[in-house]
Amino acid sequence: MLRHIPASFLSEDAPMNVSLKQLRSTARVLAAQYDVQAVARYVETHCGQEAAALRAQADDLLENRFVFCDRWDMEPCRIPYTVAPGQWTHSPNGDPEWVFMLNRHDYLPKLWQAAVLTGDGRYTRKVTASILDWIASNSITLEGTPATRTIDTGIRCMNWCRLLPFLLEGDALTDAEAETILHSLAEQFANLRQRYLARYTLSNWGVLQTTAICAGSAWLSGVLPDGLEAWAWEELRTQLRLQILEDGTHWEQSPMYHVEVLNACTKLLIQLQAARQAGCTLCPAAQDALARPETACAEQQAGPGEGLDFASGGWLEQAVRVMSRHVLYTADPALFQLPQCDSDVTDVRDVLARAAALLPDGGIFRWAAGETLDMDSAWQLGAPGIAAFGAQPAQKPVRCSWNCPRSGNLALRSGWEPAAHFTAVKNSPLGSSHGHADQTHLNLYYKGKPFLVDSGRYTYREDDPLRLELKAPAAHNVCVIDGQSGGTPDGSWSYADYAETGPNYFAEEGGAHYVEMPFHGTLRDGTPYQIIRRLMVLDEGVWLSVQDVICRGEHQVREYFHLAADVQAESIPEGWLLHSGGAALKLRSTHPFTARTGILSPCYNEKQDGVVLVGEAAMRDRWTGCTLFVDKDWTAEPAHVYQAGSTRPLDPETVSAWTVRSGSEKAWTLLVWNRENFRGAKVFDCQGRPVYGKAVVLCGETHSRRTVRLK
Repeated sequence: MLRHIPASFLSEDAPMNVSLKQLRSTARVLAAQYDVQAVARYVETHCGQEAAALRAQADDLLENRFVFCDRWDMEPCRIPYTVAPGQWTHSPNGDPEWVFMLNRHDYLPKLWQAAVLTGDGRYTRKVTASILDWIASNSITLEGTPATRTIDTGIRCMNWCRLLPFLLEGDALTDAEAETILHSLAEQFANLRQRYLARYTLSNWGVLQTTAICAGSAWLSGVLPDGLEAWAWEELRTQLRLQILEDGTHWEQSPMYHVEVLNACTKLLIQLQAARQAGCTLCPAAQDALARPETACAEQQAGPGEGLDFASGGWLEQAVRVMSRHVLYTADPALFQLPQCDSDVTDVRDVLARAAALLPDGGIFRWAAGETLDMDSAWQLGAPGIAAFGAQPAQKPVRCSWNCPRSGNLALRSGWEPAAHFTAVKNSPLGSSHGHADQTHLNLYYKGKPFLVDSGRYTYREDDPLRLELKAPAAHNVCVIDGQSGGTPDGSWSYADYAETGPNYFAEEGGAHYVEMPFHGTLRDGTPYQIIRRLMVLDEGVWLSVQDVICRGEHQVREYFHLAADVQAESIPEGWLLHSGGAALKLRSTHPFTARTGILSPCYNEKQDGVVLVGEAAMRDRWTGCTLFVDKDWTAEPAHVYQAGSTRPLDPETVSAWTVRSGSEKAWTLLVWNRENFRGAKVFDCQGRPVYGKAVVLCGETHSRRTVRLK
């Protein structure tokens, strides 16, 4: 349904409330403080390879050749295609997403940047020609077209707003051309309001629309239809309040779209700060969004979502802060995002670099970003942002665990060095249609190298069977009953059924971590089931994963472990040996695994063969199996646990128990109870020690013995 539309938004001939002369004057101030030549010098000095690639891409664009390979392109395509001017709805590869990418105009800033670096006016003329051709070729209607979807209109208008100061401050645009573009902007902004749907309030689509309007209002408020600015600011605040969960996670459960929302907010923040510095009059809502937060936390110590308050001033900056914080703490040891729920394996350091430049006390972001800015961040920030980045002192993060109970995500690392061990698990509601059936999915990195990974997304096309295959449970490191549990995708954006997740349990102490992740549902014949993954992780590099499956009747259970592309799997008598570079893990399990060929898609439109280990077991009513991952040179053997007064060890389905030794000096016994002991003594004995608990680690170093109880 469409919301109420003020009548003034419907007028195609509504006059602008500002003169072009005034806008050109403001543009000169904005361009001067941005300092194009200073940015160009920085890029040439620190981003030489990126600058060379930029010039090559700009040359392709002069010939109407398009390659969508930017870091945050939502649907990248690295195959070059040539499309003649005016063909804004033609897809050369048959994928409608290619058309959407074309109409976002994310490539236009590259042409302008190439003009700055080379002094060649052909690039600037191509920018203006492309914008004017788009305007001439596309009508703005309520029905919309593949060229004017609302999300793409928001992205396109944001790109135009970013370019306009540099096009207006000189002679790149005649007055007639400038007025054509400004009128088109006003028309597109009004059209966004006219076509706004209630569901956009809870969608990244909505944020990408309202941030563009708010960015336009920063110095083009006189161009906007009356009332649009106030509506956009109010709606943006509502959107972010609903979409950003209290632990700082974007509700859609996709790291990619978390960053898309964050990037939109960051671009808006940059535009607002520049407009304020240039002396532009900001509306009260914009001033409130930019105000210094009333309460601040020490960023190096801050936890998930800490400091976010949409009822107080500075809420836009705080939204950027908590979302950037989440990006940092959930990135892998190389600072790449995980391919969870329609995401790619993407370097996030540029996101963190912009946070370091924009946010006071952003030292942890500065540490993660590195010594210099990437090229795209330098162009976005301008000379003031480059200086702010350089002045920000680096602070190494101190937190190594990142538990997000509201979203069901958890990330653990043994440290912040590149060779650290890393674990990420997810047991959460579906989120948006970008969600996959990935309840209890496990990512495992050993010595900084990925071993167990998510299969990725590959495509959004309805006619490609890989779309459904990669959304299904079997594409993730989970346990599946009869090929049915978890969820059944029946379309690119829909499911026939989806399991319900329960609350996760998490505890940690002294380098030992324990999480329980339950979910339940019904099979197609109506039989209810419950699956609980219990995972114990030691910072030394030990993982014990237990799958506890309850489903009445006889069933086939399969457990999947998708190996990273660089991992070589070798069957050994004890189980499997997994190699990746100089790191190697041994897999021990209570149930046998076989190797099969799977699919890995680290990036949209890209795929490769991979290895998936599949464990199988027949079950009746209930089945419990466990798998242990340890260094190849360490020993691992099942441990015995006795109920007090008994000489008979408990069966492995009641308690999963393993002893791991790294040599003569260190040993750990990991105990995870899967059944309640409701008869007899409640105290147990393991290796001569009395034990009580549900998740226990016995640390047996030569000179000290201690017990860590996690539940």
